[in-house]
Amino acid sequence: MKTLITLVSLVSLFFAKNQENLTIKATYDGYEEGFYYFTDENDYSFFFEGVEATASEKYDLTDKRFIGKTFDITYKVETTKGEYGEEYYASIIVDLVMEE
Repeated sequence: MKTLITLVSLVSLFFAKNQENLTIKATYDGYEEGFYYFTDENDYSFFFEGVEATASEKYDLTDKRFIGKTFDITYKVETTKGEYGEEYYASIIVDLVMEE
């Protein structure tokens, strides 16, 4: 358990200090209660808390016609505050490119 806590802390510090964008390829699963859900080719699930304007102008992911489509997703991880002031990391979509 101690090792897991250390690993989570190190990953959290990495994301907090490293503001560069990350990219994955994943299939869109849908939008629910403010979150955008995707699954990659290894069946890992991802959820994103927001979409920047440049990406949402390209694809309105609240439209169900994009479910099942594969995207190259560029995203960033931001530190934000929750309802009670607690800090957490939120993944935000920066850009989307749908595969043909």
